[in-house]
Amino acid sequence: AVVSTQSTGDTKVSVDAMSTGLKEMKREYKKVSIDKIQDLQDDLQDMMEDANEIQEIMGQQYGMPDVDDAELEAELDALGDTMFDDDMSYLDEASEVPTTIPGSSGREEPAASQLDEFGLPALS
Repeated sequence: AVVSTQSTGDTKVSVDAMSTGLKEMKREYKKVSIDKIQDLQDDLQDMMEDANEIQEIMGQQYGMPDVDDAELEAELDALGDTMFDDDMSYLDEASEVPTTIPGSSGREEPAASQLDEFGLPALS
């Protein structure tokens, strides 16, 4: 019986809260004009259409023929197939590792005893 009484009380509180919420919503909606909202949405839609039209105009290419994307893709694929068929012996020189440090005379590095605490050649 105590559980039933508590449940009934909780239900009454919930219904009262829903009723109060409904009254508040009705009062607030009286402040909102659906026509104004629709006008605002129409204005926003017009602005978006204008912006898209401007972007389309700005994106025009002058002096360039219309080219099909599929045609460009096929041409790129064809170039990729023949790109590595040519003589690439010029890369052989680039793959050689130098034996000396650039800017050095090619002489041997100083012995460890001739280095200072930072690993640099010690001054004599």
